[in-house]
Amino acid sequence: MHTVEANGAGIPALGLGTWTLKGASCVDLVSRAVEVGYRHIDTAAMYDNEADVGEGIRTAGVPRDDLFVTTKVWWSDLAAGDLRRSAEASLRKLGIDAVDLLLIHWPSPSVPLAETIAALNGVREAGMARNIGVSNFPTTLLSQAIALSAAPLVANQVEHHPYLDQRKVHAACREAGMAMVSYCPLHRGGALFSEAAILQAAARHNSSTSG
Repeated sequence: MHTVEANGAGIPALGLGTWTLKGASCVDLVSRAVEVGYRHIDTAAMYDNEADVGEGIRTAGVPRDDLFVTTKVWWSDLAAGDLRRSAEASLRKLGIDAVDLLLIHWPSPSVPLAETIAALNGVREAGMARNIGVSNFPTTLLSQAIALSAAPLVANQVEHHPYLDQRKVHAACREAGMAMVSYCPLHRGGALFSEAAILQAAARHNSSTSG
């Protein structure tokens, strides 16, 4: 299994995102993904599926330490007390003692970043998160977050695909020793799979672009 080393964290390079998944289908898909070899499972408080993700992980029966579990705190819960309560709620729903990576899902327009980063560090120090990071942070805000954090930030999760160039963010992450974790790497389907380059690659490999 290939991992990305980022400020002390070994992040499995291929992860299962669970946005839009809920209920029995979420449990089943997470369980099957783990069974076939996925080791990085990504969820978030906003997805409202952490309990289902946790059940899927338990159903798969893989030892907890073999998995890398990421969750995120929503932008409305970034004040100090709110962030800690969100982290505690996520752990209860997932049924685990600590996540491998806790991210700020989106920056807040109203809560000072210094307060949020301090609270994020506090959750790590309390043992609820083995690693911490951010999501959807542009380069300027990322630089500020890095400077404010006592512990190293290990990742910035951003949308990244052939239609969205994130070279500046990627360069900033590399310079800081962080991983840039891509979500929607295949766009959202649709037009991307009609591009000539995709169709030609599919033809060369006798494959379909429709899955």
